[in-house]
Amino acid sequence: MSGVGPLLALTGGSGFVGRAFRPAARRAGWRIRHLGRRPPPDADPADDWAFLDLAAVEDADLSGCAALVHLAAHIPTDHGDPAEAERCWRINALGTLRLVDAAIRADVRRIMQASSANAYAPTGQPPDEQAPLFPGSRGYYLGSKVCQEIYAAERCRGEDVLLQTLRLASVYGPGQRSGALAAMAQAAASGGPIRVRGGGGFGADLIHVDDVARAMMLLLGSENAGAFNVGSGVRTTIAELATLLAERTGAAVVHEGEGEEDWGFPALNIDRLQALGYRPTRLADGLKLWERRGG
Repeated sequence: MSGVGPLLALTGGSGFVGRAFRPAARRAGWRIRHLGRRPPPDADPADDWAFLDLAAVEDADLSGCAALVHLAAHIPTDHGDPAEAERCWRINALGTLRLVDAAIRADVRRIMQASSANAYAPTGQPPDEQAPLFPGSRGYYLGSKVCQEIYAAERCRGEDVLLQTLRLASVYGPGQRSGALAAMAQAAASGGPIRVRGGGGFGADLIHVDDVARAMMLLLGSENAGAFNVGSGVRTTIAELATLLAERTGAAVVHEGEGEEDWGFPALNIDRLQALGYRPTRLADGLKLWERRGG
């Protein structure tokens, strides 16, 4: 690999967040070594690649790397399937522990890992980074992310390593093909109808993927360790999102089904990240960006 900038090892570079992060890192002068079972199909020709299987980490080529950014994870198709529990733990928790161990042994001094803000204990108040973690739903996956945080922090304890944990809210933006927001946006773009289950009371903190990449670059340039909430600081319900999309496109909103609804997740307290200069994009503006870049 040619170049004179610092070398960054990256897992999950072909994922939704990874694709937004890569160009931002290159613009900041970082060189990238992808870690995975195969190189990303759209990797830059200047990028490097080394084999890594998080399900069975034996070793990882982190030689010469100044930083490790760990975005890869196993996300079950069915969050309620107990058969997924072992795979979530083996890849997300144990795989992370072994990867962090390999990074420390390779003298990597900066590690950034992606976790989930949906793992906070259910609360009606915006949780800050000191709030307790105890997921009330999607427990097999989110439980493995909590375990990942514990394992990584424990392995870094007493080491000269800066560990930063991104607790990501619900990420949306160009290139997203799955999830309720993507389905609603695609329906609106095609003329509708936008289908909303029940009253649409499920809510979450929605964050544009470009904001996530900017937050990551802010943290890569800082010496602040620990957990950071990465969100918008605003809770948006499915009903509110449908109304916003309908106003933009003229599509009709159709409510389907009745019964008790999942309340969802609160907005995040993002004071810690904002103190570093982070400013999230308003949802209305983020949807405009999505439309301009082809959904």
